[in-house]
Amino acid sequence: MSLFRRTNVPVLAPRADLTWASGAVFNPGAWYDGERVHLVFRAVPAGYRRFPLPNAGPGEPAYGFEPYISSLGYATSTDGVHFTWRETPLLAPGEDFDRYGLEDPRITFLEGRYWIVHTVLSTPAFGPGDGVRFGLASTTDFVQVEKHGVIGPSVRDKDAALFPRRIRGRLALLHRIEPDIQIIYFDDWDELLHRSAARWAEHLADLDEHVVLRPARRWERKKIGAGPPPIETPEGWLLIYHGVDETYTYRAGVALLDLDDPQRTIARARVPILEPELPFEREGDVPNVVFPEGAVVIDGQLHVYYGAADSVIGHAVAPLRDVVDFVLEEQRHSWTMPRVYMMSSDRGRAMRTIETPPPVEVERLHGGRPVLEPDPQHPWESRVVLNPAAVLVEAGEELERLMDAWQLTGPERERLRRAGGACVMIYRAQGAKGSPAGHAPSSLGLAVLTPTLELVRRWPEPVIRPEAVFHDLGAEDARCTKIGDTYYLFYTGYTTERPRFPSFIGRVHICLATTQDFVHWELHGPIPGDVNDVDNKNAALLPEPVDGKWLLLHRPIYGRHPMAIHLAEADRPEGPFHSRGLLMASYRYREFALSWIGAGGPPIALGNHRFLMIYHQGHMDWDGHREYDLAAALLDFNRPDPVAARLEPLMRPRGDVEKVGDPELGVDNVLFACANYVWRGDLIIPYAAADSRIFGARVPMDELVAALERLAAEAPEVVPTKVL
Repeated sequence: MSLFRRTNVPVLAPRADLTWASGAVFNPGAWYDGERVHLVFRAVPAGYRRFPLPNAGPGEPAYGFEPYISSLGYATSTDGVHFTWRETPLLAPGEDFDRYGLEDPRITFLEGRYWIVHTVLSTPAFGPGDGVRFGLASTTDFVQVEKHGVIGPSVRDKDAALFPRRIRGRLALLHRIEPDIQIIYFDDWDELLHRSAARWAEHLADLDEHVVLRPARRWERKKIGAGPPPIETPEGWLLIYHGVDETYTYRAGVALLDLDDPQRTIARARVPILEPELPFEREGDVPNVVFPEGAVVIDGQLHVYYGAADSVIGHAVAPLRDVVDFVLEEQRHSWTMPRVYMMSSDRGRAMRTIETPPPVEVERLHGGRPVLEPDPQHPWESRVVLNPAAVLVEAGEELERLMDAWQLTGPERERLRRAGGACVMIYRAQGAKGSPAGHAPSSLGLAVLTPTLELVRRWPEPVIRPEAVFHDLGAEDARCTKIGDTYYLFYTGYTTERPRFPSFIGRVHICLATTQDFVHWELHGPIPGDVNDVDNKNAALLPEPVDGKWLLLHRPIYGRHPMAIHLAEADRPEGPFHSRGLLMASYRYREFALSWIGAGGPPIALGNHRFLMIYHQGHMDWDGHREYDLAAALLDFNRPDPVAARLEPLMRPRGDVEKVGDPELGVDNVLFACANYVWRGDLIIPYAAADSRIFGARVPMDELVAALERLAAEAPEVVPTKVL
């Protein structure tokens, strides 16, 4: 692409007169001190040969090299393009931890010293095992260099880079345990250099909690890794990184990270900023590689130094301002998830493939036709209706009382009696007209249907309007649980109060409303306790206490283990609720770049502290498109890990009615449930499709529970690392 101007020939290449650098010279770190560019690069002597890698998978490199032992060389430049070599290595193998090579340096000047983080090999290159780690060296003059040894964990870990200043008082280090980029913090140099074992053990125990970036597009699907140390700009940390696709082509990407919280991505380019184009990038020891490791700013120009085809060093330059503007503009054209916690530290178990069809039959009710659609006669629900809460009220005194309160007609009452009960639905709705900023606040409407979701009565006005300050931007996505003679409605309140970031118009939190007739509501506002300390949603109250505590499922958007299902507990159904931490997170799927989950309707009690839970799975594919599926889990609170089994997915979007939504809202390919109940042996699931209309599905309850119990019997029980 034209953002960067390349130097058409390598700025450094192997030299036949220097034995240690006669075979390949590549992957340079760089730093500019105001007068000179310091370049530290990887160099390999000639004489190595190819050998086949016996365990190479499809699309993986089929060969390695031997003997292949790298040193680190050094060169300087006053203009950033023409370099003067030092003819002896800056660092050479000589210790047990680097006896098979030093590779891929990154340079950071911090607190008076140049710190060179680099890969060290204690076992031969291209071999199996965990002999690939990263070490640290430092210098003040690039003459006397001190090796500090291995500073990384005792697992395969690469692509480490120190930030050029402390963040919130701590030293910050990027690293890459495949396939993501992670961050770790150290209190001081002594901890980093001499007392890091405890910090690394804590870090690795919950690795996914420390992810900065994940592969997000096809061109980086295989893995990503940090390039040069991040560059500080007013807009954020500019991080150049490499991405690898399934053909093992290496390209360079770019992102902007929050200055105080680098795990928050401000912007990220959808497309690479550099990719193999020139002959020396496409042909070499490892073809089709652009591997950025060095970047400096000289007079407002961003100079990027990269390894090309694992053979030579390339150079590209662009105005720094243009690069920042480019990534910000790219962000305007893409939808970005918040940080997502996934079960990817246990890579063998957690990497899954979507399997369809599910082992139980799912029937779309009424031939897959909507059970509730927008009403153009009602401005508040003229655009979309979606995400309904629902409660089953069986025929009897309770239904008769409610029908009196609803003032149903004689035929309406008789219809519900003949049906055997009523589904009371509290649904989210939006009109066509929004605020001046374009946002249309959601209201909650009321409808009464038969248990099999045939419409009987629909109220012309919402029962909860977006008027109170705690939900002035919308009342959304309710879940309803009956306790005694009271119905507890937990819903998402979207409010202009205290947005998390200045660029946001509001924040979301969990609110509570209660009723005894669904027409007259008491609004309690945000629920008390600690669950609303961060933006939070998808709250569902279990229908009975467990060990004397009322349990609430919820899904924090930020904080620890975000975008996963958490548990909170309270002594009373209205709270205050205090978090017990993570219950379950999404698996990682090969088909998707990101996956996350959130509770559906209140779980169904099965007895003996066991529950059936329906939940949604959100995904983002490698082209940036979203999909929401429905899934089922068996919860057993007699176990150390209450998640006994998971069936994913139970339902995926099918047909245009579920895949194509309102064209202006642009929410397609979505199934989303906030309700479920058992009716005559079937689990009834009211759900929204494409954020536009409401549908229904039926699943044989016994078959679904039996399928989950089979899965539970097949899976070994493990003591969870999560907090419960």
